[in-house]
Amino acid sequence: MEIEFVKTNPTQNMTVLVESPVERALHRTAASRLMDYGSVYAEQVGYIERPSDRRAWARLQMAGGEFCGNAAMSLAAYLVWQRKLPEGEDVSVPLEASGADGLVGCLVRAEENHFTVSLSMPLPEDIGPMMLPAGGSRREFAVVRLPGITHVMVPRGSFGGDMTAGAERAAKEWADEIDAEAFGIILLDEKSCSIDPLVCVKPSGTLVWERGCGSGSAAVGAYMAHRASRSMTSSVSQPGGVITVRAEYAGGRVTSLSITGAVKIAARGTAYI
Repeated sequence: MEIEFVKTNPTQNMTVLVESPVERALHRTAASRLMDYGSVYAEQVGYIERPSDRRAWARLQMAGGEFCGNAAMSLAAYLVWQRKLPEGEDVSVPLEASGADGLVGCLVRAEENHFTVSLSMPLPEDIGPMMLPAGGSRREFAVVRLPGITHVMVPRGSFGGDMTAGAERAAKEWADEIDAEAFGIILLDEKSCSIDPLVCVKPSGTLVWERGCGSGSAAVGAYMAHRASRSMTSSVSQPGGVITVRAEYAGGRVTSLSITGAVKIAARGTAYI
């Protein structure tokens, strides 16, 4: 199969967007092959589809049907890149996206060698505690349920010295307990506002340490605003860079949530899988 693709770099969360029409029944298989080290190599794959809402510029369909903030930002940047927006100008890009109800709004600004993208995130469905197994017992963790993906806030050090192995073990244990097709384990250092995000997408069977996680960053911002009971802007550091989160809080809940980050167009071509 020949696949036309564009590879993007949103906070080093390397993302492949497929331009060729691919039946959804083949999305998981094609994504797995494209992500492979011997192929295009990336952390995630999304498919560009024709939207049903004529106001949307395009539809983003993730392989696991989840919502992905970085992939949505990447698609918005790519669509603007195609239109050759002059440096210093910005444009609003409405998108349809899997895992999100209604249109997702993006504001894209053309910079010298990248795009700065602000993305309106779906609001949390719930923010609260959940008991999960850890270290031979059950412990309480804060959970942020976003449409399409659930993130668990795990204080760094919760899994002992080897946080990588501990988080990966937890992901396998928690997969049956977390009622979501995609979930993240967000290793969080609140003092420095830094994270290491591990994302599991059940339908595609992937477990990836992401260098940058848009929805995970949004979940951190929402969690911190919810806990403080006030609106907050947070700069969330992660291995690939910084994603800025703005969470508006009123009436006992998060009322608006957005993320801002940089996206670069890394490559465009044909993959043979």
